[in-house]
Order: sequence, then C-alpha cells, then structure tokens
Amino acid sequence: MAKKKQEKKSLPKIDRQDYIEVNPDEEWLHMPVEDAFYDKNYYRIIDFYVLHTPCKSSYTPRTLEKLGWKNPWYSPKFRDAFDNVPGFVENQNFRMADSKKGFLTIWNSSSLDDFSTKMPMEFAVFTEAGEGNPRMNLLHHIRNAFAHGRFSVKKYKKEFYIYLEDVIGIKGLEGIFVSARICLKKSTLITWLDTFEKKNDISRTLSSVFSETQN
Repeated sequence: MAKKKQEKKSLPKIDRQDYIEVNPDEEWLHMPVEDAFYDKNYYRIIDFYVLHTPCKSSYTPRTLEKLGWKNPWYSPKFRDAFDNVPGFVENQNFRMADSKKGFLTIWNSSSLDDFSTKMPMEFAVFTEAGEGNPRMNLLHHIRNAFAHGRFSVKKYKKEFYIYLEDVIGIKGLEGIFVSARICLKKSTLITWLDTFEKKNDISRTLSSVFSETQN
C-alpha cells in the first residue's frame, strides 16, 4: 500500500498590522522627572522588581516562597489583596492577552488611547509571559520595562505615576512591538513590596498563606 504523502503544515501568517509597532527611542521616554522620585523607595523598587525579581528572568530571584509565602497566587485572598492596592478589576483596567498577537485587540478595547499622554490612572494591559499566572506575568513585564529603560514618570496630586512599556521582537518582522502597557503609582509598587516582605497590615491579614517553615 502506498504511503500517503504527509501534508506540510502551513505556518501562521504574520501581519504587521496585527501588532503595535513602536520606535526604540521615543519622546515620552525623556520626560523630566523630579529629583524627589529617586529616593530610597526607588532603589527598593529597582532592587526587587528588576535585580532580584521573583520572575524566571532573574538569576538571583527573591521568590515569594523565599519570602515566606506558601503558594500565594493560589489564594483568592492574596490575589484580591494584590489587586485592591491599584484597584484592578479584571477585563477592565487589568487585562491579559493569551498571545503576543492578542495585545492589539485588548489594547484597542481598553479605551486608553495613547497611554503616555493619558490622565494618570492605574492600569495593566499585557500579554502572557510564561510565568504561570497573570500577576507574575505582570511582574515580568514591569521588570523588563524598568530594565530596558522604557518608562517615564508623571507627578499628579503628590503621587508619582510610572508609565511602563514592554516590547518584543516578532519572528519574521523587523522592528519592535508592544507586549505590555502599564501605569502604576510608585506607592503601589512599594505597598506590594511591603506586603511581600510582610511589613504592613495587609500582609498580617494573609497569615493563612504564610509558609509554616517561615513563621
């Protein structure tokens, strides 16, 4: 019996119009920042979210388990405590696309327009980044945006708002394309960190998620 010829699998079509292309260097990345932004909390942010991020991209991660948490992201209480700091509501100001190609759709449906000129408000629109859950994927994008210098800062009503953009390359296309756009208060990043490090009242309400070996 003659063997059937194997059908060649056609590769998915890559269309530049399915992505948001940006320039490596843009004007919004050079907005002046008040010196007061660069205080000890700024260095805490860089140390944790960039140098020792709990994400897979760090060689020396400070994972939440190392900080004494037991499977925290499985806990609805822990996830809610995380979301409540910036007021995240899923599918509103907290949106994740399951693929790189999906970013354009969720961004266009977010009504955020040109995020670098948007009136300061907290939001996170991003793609899956291989970290296992949406909030760790968000931390992954935050790390990349800081590490690659793709962020700017605005002060509004005594709060510093940090605009972060993560970008990626797409195989078969020249240029760089957006995989995340995020705006967070500096105080949000510090409150999250204080919670992770068990230094605030929020963490004390989550004692059921503490690791027994770390108590």
